[in-house]
Amino acid sequence: MDIVNAAAQKAGLLVLHGHGIRIGATLEYLLRGLSFEAMKAKGHWVSDAFMLYLTDHTQVLTQHMQAQPEVHDWIIEITIPHL
Repeated sequence: MDIVNAAAQKAGLLVLHGHGIRIGATLEYLLRGLSFEAMKAKGHWVSDAFMLYLTDHTQVLTQHMQAQPEVHDWIIEITIPHL
C-alpha cells in the first residue's frame, strides 16, 4: 500500500485503502466473467460476505440509472463485453 499511495500522491490522487482496492478488484473480476466461486477462492474469502458489497453497489447504481437513462446506457456499454 505504501507504493500505491506514493504513486497516487505523485499523480495528485487520493490516498487509497487496501479494503477498497480489494472490493474494487472483486467487482472488476466479476464484471469480466469470473464466477462467484472462483472469486471467492481467488480473494481468499471464507464466506459470501463480499456479496454484500455487490448489493451496496447495485443499490447505489440503481438510483442513478433510474433517474438518468443515459447513465444506464453508459454502464451497460462499459460493463458488457462487445463481441
